[in-house]
Amino acid sequence: MVISDKNKYLFVELFYTGSTAISSELCELYDGKKILRKHSRYHEFLATASESQKKYFTFSGIRNPMDLVVSEYLKIKNNHKCRFTNPAEWRRNGGTLSDKFLELYDEITNKNLGFTDYFMKYFKMPYDNWSRLAHKNFDFIIRFENMSNDFAEVLKQLGIEPKRELPVVNKTSEKENFINYYPQEIRERAIFVFAPFMKKWDYEFPPEWNVKKTNPVSSFLFSALGTVRHFYWGRTKSKSSPAGKKDKKAIAT
Repeated sequence: MVISDKNKYLFVELFYTGSTAISSELCELYDGKKILRKHSRYHEFLATASESQKKYFTFSGIRNPMDLVVSEYLKIKNNHKCRFTNPAEWRRNGGTLSDKFLELYDEITNKNLGFTDYFMKYFKMPYDNWSRLAHKNFDFIIRFENMSNDFAEVLKQLGIEPKRELPVVNKTSEKENFINYYPQEIRERAIFVFAPFMKKWDYEFPPEWNVKKTNPVSSFLFSALGTVRHFYWGRTKSKSSPAGKKDKKAIAT
């Protein structure tokens, strides 16, 4: 999470949305400073922010979930930044990587779990992430697919003159077009898993998939599970608790 009291903005970092590049740029060139943890949630900020800070221009990122899931898989497979083999990064030693991710790393690398089998094994319910907590109430959402232009628009709305085009950092290695990771045999599952989230954030499936509408069961589960997920992601377990945006806005559900 990055804040600037000078420019009156707050950047909430959502995983795998280009947040590393944006936060680095904000801190290096636009008077930003890091607060809380990298992926702290907005309600954590509200718990300690001043009344004036709560009114800052707030923005975050979003990404096509089909692309995000492929990137997560590849970062595990390729031991991104050697995190999975560095004991200092493990949660049991005070790091951030849970045993679940370490087990996934072992399964993917040592048991040769390909993306198709990984997806079919671990993605059975409609996809969602903690953007559900407050993203819809932020002042601007940067789309990963249009990150450079959207970041420029954020600076424009803040009245900040851009110093340069946003650099690309933390790139996933060995990444091809994410659509290629979804062969015909798993497309039905992919539609079931991703359609509600994609509809919520105006993403579309490839035209050749010929997706006409969202499966009603998938939509129902997405909505029903949303309440549970909202509560879970807002728990103080990771130093987070539910809260809203500015007084004039409510939490999106």
